[in-house]
Amino acid sequence: MKRKRYLVIAATAGALGLSAFVWGSAHQAKQLTSAFRRPVPSLADSTLTQAESVTFPSLDGLSLSGWWLPSPDSKTTVILLHGHGSNRRQMIARAKLLHRHGYSVLLYDARGHGESAGDLVSFGFHESNDLLGAMDFARSKGSNKFGLIGASQGGATIALTGDRLKDVNWVVLESVYSDLRTAVDRRCRYHAHLPGWLLGCLMIPFAESKVGASINQISPRAMVEKISAPVFVLSGNRDRHTLTEDTQSLFGAVHSPKTLWLVEGAGHVDLYGFAKERYEERLLAFIASARTPETPATK
Repeated sequence: MKRKRYLVIAATAGALGLSAFVWGSAHQAKQLTSAFRRPVPSLADSTLTQAESVTFPSLDGLSLSGWWLPSPDSKTTVILLHGHGSNRRQMIARAKLLHRHGYSVLLYDARGHGESAGDLVSFGFHESNDLLGAMDFARSKGSNKFGLIGASQGGATIALTGDRLKDVNWVVLESVYSDLRTAVDRRCRYHAHLPGWLLGCLMIPFAESKVGASINQISPRAMVEKISAPVFVLSGNRDRHTLTEDTQSLFGAVHSPKTLWLVEGAGHVDLYGFAKERYEERLLAFIASARTPETPATK
């Protein structure tokens, strides 16, 4: 009788544990793919004194909100893409820098973030339609060339847009994961000390169902080779979400002229805020070199 009772208890505990794991996986998938909105400062509070608030449609019809800083003498617009869970506020300092150097600048909230529409986040997959909509908006303002800077998910968005990018002079990818499956594994190991294949065995299929894409389709490394413009890849050498080997893997997949910078001592943080002077120096040097044909790869 005691053995039977123990078996019943064990079976019940197992069933409850399994139910909790299924529920937890579904909940985590929902959390990761749902809209994440932090307050956007007013334009007056942003200190972007020459900017105007704008809205424009993504390529698939969502209304996106942003700030537009025109530079009347420039036909080149730099588009700034923030990371997951952030909004255009993250890119204000970069906007000031690039506008000061004569570029028109567009910084906007990705779908499901800030003041933009959308209830789904897809780690850069559907957000590529946001970027293409932003480029169309800038073209309507007279721009015919582009520079693109994306941090984390923003950089993944640029890479995942691949050969759909037209008229792009240069690209900057900051702290970008190599592929989503690896990114999930890194975060599971860092936060829960368990492998991604275990914690993600149900979460990933739930998330794939919500996003409408396979995790294998969400691979910046596989798509970045289709970008023909020069690419600057940078990441912190102490980043525990995107390891140095992931950054080097992404960099290795770039087929166009390329530059790599592993920022000493930086984690998964805002790299401009972490190393302001070095960031400005290296970014502006990269932009200058991107104007020169057949720029060699550098480290």
